[in-house]
Amino acid sequence: MNGKRTCSRRSIIAICCAAVIVIGLAIGLGVGLGTKDNSSSEQNETLGTIPPSTGNGTTPNSNATWWTPKAKTTWQIILNETVGATNFDNMSVYDIDLFDNSVQTINALHATGKKVICYFSAGSYENWRPDANKFPNSVLGNDVSGWPGERWLNTNSAVVRNIMIQRIELAKNKSCDGLDPDNIDAYNNDNGLGLTQEDAVNYVEFLAKEGHSRGMAVGLKNGGDIVTNVTNTVDWEVNEGCLVYDECSLYEPFISADKPVFHIEYSNNSELTYLLTVCQNSPPDFSTLVKRLPLDEWYEQC
Repeated sequence: MNGKRTCSRRSIIAICCAAVIVIGLAIGLGVGLGTKDNSSSEQNETLGTIPPSTGNGTTPNSNATWWTPKAKTTWQIILNETVGATNFDNMSVYDIDLFDNSVQTINALHATGKKVICYFSAGSYENWRPDANKFPNSVLGNDVSGWPGERWLNTNSAVVRNIMIQRIELAKNKSCDGLDPDNIDAYNNDNGLGLTQEDAVNYVEFLAKEGHSRGMAVGLKNGGDIVTNVTNTVDWEVNEGCLVYDECSLYEPFISADKPVFHIEYSNNSELTYLLTVCQNSPPDFSTLVKRLPLDEWYEQC
């Protein structure tokens, strides 16, 4: 699927089967659904300030501030195609691919009052990326199951971290408001590098410090096992499929901190019963979208 992230390394078949079970629970529910034509409410936000340095990397700018969205901020995520420069939906935030979108696209989004989160894989090597030749074989782990051309990265490596700093600099130069660093949860996979939850916490702290020091917000991608370790470090959560896996409660600490949980449930079609189920059962303060497995423009909003 052109290397765009969808199901957090879990089986698409498992998602589809679980979705069928959930659909059966939905019949007869009367829940209001938003669509891509709905207007979003005004976004509340504040500015964060850089905390004292605790990790590795460059020295933070103590005067840096960045955008800090509030819980229930509306959003759209498009990773499987280049975002056009016109006809944007009425959502407050767009999550788009760092490499595949130009600064002109980001400026066009800003011109309509939107914030832009830039996606990149922070924990896996992708052989089609323009900086792929910078990664030596010594930092590569096992293949990422189900994703040809990807391998887990040794996120403790100074080489890997320096490449990620270069990506964060690219995001700054493109005027991204925030970062969506994917695949930080190697500990939950056969990574071949011995990476642990503690390594993931340290890496997320590193990414957050490097982003914040450059005036950009930073989120956690999935990583339910480390939420309580990093809720105060990052600015939001991007979660895929917490309803299917019955783990939405893991991400509630973000809501308690008035930080968004940008939540995705996947569907291959717009069958009403499934949409009703998602909107009925998603925590009310989550920013929930139903998306197709390719993260293209289509969505339904709860």
